[in-house]
Amino acid sequence: MKAYSARSDELASQADSAASAALKALRSEFDTLAWLFKQTSSILIPLSEERVLLQQYRHNLSNWRDSTQRQYHDALTALGVRLGILACILTAVFVLAEVWRRAVLRFSHEPRRRYQLLLVRKIVLWAAIIAIVGLSFVTQISTFATFAGLLTAGLAVAMQSVLVSVVGYFFLIGKYGIRVGDRIQIGTVVGEVIDLGLVRMHLMELNTQGPLGPTGRVVAFANLIVFQASGGLFKQIPGVNISWHEMTLTLPVVKDYAALKDRLLAAVGSVSSQYREEITRQTKEIQRSTAVAAVGDTSPHVQMHLADGRMQALIRYPVHLEHAAEIDERVSEAVLQVVGT
Repeated sequence: MKAYSARSDELASQADSAASAALKALRSEFDTLAWLFKQTSSILIPLSEERVLLQQYRHNLSNWRDSTQRQYHDALTALGVRLGILACILTAVFVLAEVWRRAVLRFSHEPRRRYQLLLVRKIVLWAAIIAIVGLSFVTQISTFATFAGLLTAGLAVAMQSVLVSVVGYFFLIGKYGIRVGDRIQIGTVVGEVIDLGLVRMHLMELNTQGPLGPTGRVVAFANLIVFQASGGLFKQIPGVNISWHEMTLTLPVVKDYAALKDRLLAAVGSVSSQYREEITRQTKEIQRSTAVAAVGDTSPHVQMHLADGRMQALIRYPVHLEHAAEIDERVSEAVLQVVGT
């Protein structure tokens, strides 16, 4: 009986030991599972958060892509509208320019005036085209105005002479302006205009000493000469080819200077009388062109005056420019004959 009781206690003790060992193993496994759960949860929670952020980023990128496509489409539409409006405006400008050209060709019969009007048309046309194209693609007027102001100031400084010459061109082609074939004098240069450009003119130089004729040289002057006080610009009135020449002569000592003056007038008048008809006609042309009645007499003049104690005579007489050298020579011979007698 005692043996049986001991055996039961031993089996109970072994069962308790086995149960304790099993419980420890189960607890250890549970602890392991708890640690794995904590590790897994610490990884899964950030991944879920990242998934939410990724979905938000995808949504934002999709919205931005749609917005960019809409803006691109709107920009293309606005560009197409602007190009259409620009094409319509330029078409209207070219139509008006063509109407201007046909009106000039129809109603302006003078070649010089027609050339001037067509030149003004060309300048206005291209200036309008540049302004329209520039303003069509400007989004900020203030920026364009600043840029245009700086550009204009720079061009005005860099091309001052050229701009003044262009302005001078329009003064040269005025009512009493210059045309090709006119005889003009600039400073000491006398010549005929062979070309009148927008910036400069070219003259065929004429010899003023002796018979009037070309020297074989071409002289170029900038159109800004009209704004310069020195030098001066002299032009023959259209249809007029006369000028006044002067001669200063020291007279010998005589008793009657009045009689000597009359003889000098008669001598010079006899030479001028051969061209009197042409000179009178051109004098009337001067009166008609300038609307000035008091142009003056075409007869020669002799003015007596004292200089250094000697009597001198200032002789002025009209000459036809084509025969100026011949008239000067004949007047000199006639005056010497009178003084020598």
